[in-house]
Amino acid sequence: MNKATRQQEILNLLISKERIEITELCDRFHIVPMTARRDLKELEEQGKLIRTHGGAALPPEKEDVNLPFFQRTKINSAQKLAIAAKACSFLKAGQHIFLASGTTVHAFAQSLKESIPLTVITDAVNISYELSAFSNIHLLSVGGELRPNSLTLTGKIAEENLSHFQMDAAFIGINGIDRDGNIYVSSIVESSILNVLFDRVPDIYILADASKLDQKDFVHVGTLDSRHTLITTKEIPEICLETYQSLGAQVILA
Repeated sequence: MNKATRQQEILNLLISKERIEITELCDRFHIVPMTARRDLKELEEQGKLIRTHGGAALPPEKEDVNLPFFQRTKINSAQKLAIAAKACSFLKAGQHIFLASGTTVHAFAQSLKESIPLTVITDAVNISYELSAFSNIHLLSVGGELRPNSLTLTGKIAEENLSHFQMDAAFIGINGIDRDGNIYVSSIVESSILNVLFDRVPDIYILADASKLDQKDFVHVGTLDSRHTLITTKEIPEICLETYQSLGAQVILA
């Protein structure tokens, strides 16, 4: 089998399975790991897949921040639910945690209904609504000016109110993390809230599916380091995984 035919077969296999391993390619096409890696690298350069640790995956669907919030919750919904379930394993009874805005954090908030007792501070109207009926949650909202498309409360009121709380951990969403570990959001006012959190909260959990990785956006808010735990999906590009871990961040695959 020539290279072009083999690479097309690799794509066909990936389309049917969504994720493939190098060992699987070696067995199926009777090639050595070096050849399999070279095929995946060439296909990645053509934009047809992303290389992951030990294999490859289809590029995840990108979330358009201009879409209405509840329409965005349906994009990569299975990945968001998997991230939410994994994030729950980091909770401890009685913690005071912050939940930021974002569709993945929204999925995480929904998963707290059956969780342990928690105090939750949030700047997101949708999360306040979700948690208002949960008997195990003591809920506080920071207030502020509403951004309709993200359902986030922002501005000086939100920032000042947030500064009064002592929090054990924050669970946030982002718009992008580039391959150098720089963190981005789309709005200056939302970046101000994150800057307060980065200054005051010891443990920052970033909930983001792989479509947000190897990406940039409008406002740079910091760089991954040992305070950050990124909970993402197995489609994370291999180059990102290696770089993020080298910066000291913990990377958890859901």
